[in-house]
Amino acid sequence: MYAMGAIERSQEINLRPKAFSMEKRWYFNEIDVLAQLPKGEQAFLFQKSYQKTYAKNTIIHSPGDRGDSINYVISGRVKIYNLSACGKEIIYRFCQPHSFFGIAEIFGEEREVFAETTEDTEILCVDKESFEELIRRNPGIALTVMKILGSRIRQAHRAIKDFVVCDVRSRLAQLLIKLTQINGALNDDGTVTFKNKFTHQEMANMIGAIRQTVTEIINDFKRNGYIRCDNGKITILNGEGLEQLIND
Repeated sequence: MYAMGAIERSQEINLRPKAFSMEKRWYFNEIDVLAQLPKGEQAFLFQKSYQKTYAKNTIIHSPGDRGDSINYVISGRVKIYNLSACGKEIIYRFCQPHSFFGIAEIFGEEREVFAETTEDTEILCVDKESFEELIRRNPGIALTVMKILGSRIRQAHRAIKDFVVCDVRSRLAQLLIKLTQINGALNDDGTVTFKNKFTHQEMANMIGAIRQTVTEIINDFKRNGYIRCDNGKITILNGEGLEQLIND
């Protein structure tokens, strides 16, 4: 059984103005549902759940699978994506520790997306009936679920708009800012370094571009002092400059 104390959420980053102007919030950080539960409800949830460990590059579920469980990321990272008619991967989001995936299936029966680990990952699994019982015991959880799903709908709407009105350079700049919000670690000098590595192919799949174009733009961002890459991890040096690229 997973220890409750181990899921305490790490302190959120408060980005300094030197790195970013935070007047615009490009990404809504998902709420940690478990952290909001009273201890008694946490104990109920853990009693009804079970833990699974997946190796890197393991598909947890695929479209058409039964949506009979909800999953909480304890450690590692999970990629949520689908495939186009021609087989191109389209990444919707990455699930980090303290986030749920599979919630939408509460209202349906079958999975509509792939969930695949990008590193060794531990998952807490809760069957659909137990999660519904938790909501009946604590109706406030339903509001939290609505906020999470609403956030994802807004992100999807923004992505559709960006595909229509923004070029690849602007979409990549916006993606880097989004990833900073959900995956960044603040450095002493006010810059922000991604905690995880994101390949150029993964970034291309998130913004509807090809890898070669993303590589060219990343190299241009480095030459112009917007970012730095060290051992595959990106550091944002000039967040305000990236925001200006989006606004232009």
